[in-house]
Amino acid sequence: MSEISSNSIQPILNLQDNCSDFYKKINEKYSAHMNCKQGCASCCFVNLSIFQAEAYRILVWIFSLESDKKQELLEVLKQPMQAKEKNFQNKLTSPCVFLRNNSCSIYEARPTICRTQGLPLQYKQADKENNIQITVDHCPLNFLDQDSFPNKNDWLDLDRLNTLQSIAENFFVKNFPKNKSKIQLQVDNNQRVSLVSLQKEILKILENEV
Repeated sequence: MSEISSNSIQPILNLQDNCSDFYKKINEKYSAHMNCKQGCASCCFVNLSIFQAEAYRILVWIFSLESDKKQELLEVLKQPMQAKEKNFQNKLTSPCVFLRNNSCSIYEARPTICRTQGLPLQYKQADKENNIQITVDHCPLNFLDQDSFPNKNDWLDLDRLNTLQSIAENFFVKNFPKNKSKIQLQVDNNQRVSLVSLQKEILKILENEV
């Protein structure tokens, strides 16, 4: 997998690092008003699909682990999945396939969306008259106190992030040496990889490696 990590996934690596840095800055600034912490997994009760670049970024991370860490990850992923719970939208939902004991088993390589959960997210939306409005969304567990909501300079522009994600994905697709890789992940009609299928592939890889 070295040929992937050295080139085609570099844009997604940079983008995810930037997202993590931005989250850290906002979390430190508004820590008194954010409930995001170890053990809070309300936003992890979802069924996600991710860009191919993100999926291979996770695989690169797994291949970089020491043997004992691979063994630990394999044992974690073999554990029974958590029961359904109500997510932050109060909907009874199955957990992410990588969630165990309310903790992410691939946290260091987690997808971009997981790095932005809890932040104030700004995006454009058309109203009934088709006028474009700026909408801001956030986890309902955060910013509960009056006058605690971050100012506009601390909102994450979701439209811009999605554009940068698409650029990183296009770079990956263009530069990924498919003829050299032994692993070909299953993609859906939108050319995305479901975390369910990715977890199955990771289990196969780990079982063969450890």
